[in-house]
This record gives sequence, structure tokens and C-alpha cells, in this order.
Amino acid sequence: MTQVATGSGRRGRGRPPRLSRERIVEGAVEVLLAEPAVSLTIKRVADVVGAAPMALYRYFPDRDALLQAAADHVLEAMRRDPIPEGPWPDRLRAWMRAGQANLRPYPQLMPYMTTTRHPAWTPGLTRLREILLPAGLSAEDLALAVALISSTLLGNAVYEGYRRPDDEMTALLDDAPAPTTDLLRPLLADLPAAHARLFDTILEQTVTTVERLAERPAR
Repeated sequence: MTQVATGSGRRGRGRPPRLSRERIVEGAVEVLLAEPAVSLTIKRVADVVGAAPMALYRYFPDRDALLQAAADHVLEAMRRDPIPEGPWPDRLRAWMRAGQANLRPYPQLMPYMTTTRHPAWTPGLTRLREILLPAGLSAEDLALAVALISSTLLGNAVYEGYRRPDDEMTALLDDAPAPTTDLLRPLLADLPAAHARLFDTILEQTVTTVERLAERPAR
């Protein structure tokens, strides 16, 4: 998984850390990684970077702007993940698994990663296009494959980030009527194993769909 650099350089004893846009973004990413289920606040980030909350507003007009910058930062860091050489389906699997590992810890950033108004997606789309070129897809099917793969990654990350833990789902049955409990308890008991298999299942379905697109005769 891509590691996001944190902390600032050496500083004199007793001097506060130098505040910068980059340091604030890194602090926000630290908070999001440590507390994925807790809504990010300017104050929490300010505490991490050792500054007053109002000081952060000199760099970001609001919380949304900071979250967008954090999303761009994570996406840019993903660009550095190495993808092994080999047949394009294997490279696509490796790229998607690396993307899942990098996106899953940041559920709060998913709405900001789906925007196309920022350039942070460009390196990822460039890498994905390079992986898919040997498949010989038409221009229309290449665009469809990119849209399918991107929505698979982001959709799974959102689901994993916001779904209730399996034990909480089972606990909800405690107050349900007996017929419902009898029907659902066996299903919920199997959900942990299903969730462990979920991403590999949709990954393989996605790769198979792209392979079928590649097998279609040129139009």
C-alpha cells in the first residue's frame, strides 16, 4: 500500500513546525487514516500540524477544499505503485488490487475522488490506458473499460468504507420478530466470508468483461 509521507523536516528546539499547504494536507491524510469513521474537522487537523485552526484557512477556504486536496494527494501517491510486467489481464488485476488497498482506508474521500474537475486522476487514467492498450480495444470499448474499472474500484471502496460491521448486522436481529430472525441469521452468519471474497469476485468479473470486449470483432 502506498505510504504517504508525514511529518516535517528538522526544526530548532522550541520552534513550532513550519506550516505549509503540503503539511496541512499530509496532516489531514494522517487524521483520515487514523480515524476513518470520524468526520474530519479543521480543528483536528490543526492539532496534528501544531497550528491554530484559523491559520489553516489561509491555505484552504473551507473543509471541502481541504478534503479535495487530500483526495488529490492520495491519488497522486497511488501513481508510484509499481505494476509488474506480464499479460495485460494480470497487470490489470495487480493495478486494481493496488488501487483497492490504497482507496479503502479513506471512505471520506470517495466523493472527492469521483470528481473529474481535478488533475489527480490523470496519472491513474494514463497508467490504466497503458495497461489496456495491448488488449486491442476499440476507442469506444477502451472508454467503456476504463469507466467500468474505475466504478468497480470506487464503488467497492465506498461499500467497504460505509457498510455496517458484520457483528453489528447480526446484533440488529436481536429486536426482530422470530420469523425474520430465523430467515436472516444463517445468511448473516455467512456474510464475513462473503465480504472476504467480494473484491476478488468483482475483480474477476470486471477482467472477464474487458476480455470479452477485446474479443469482439472490430466495428
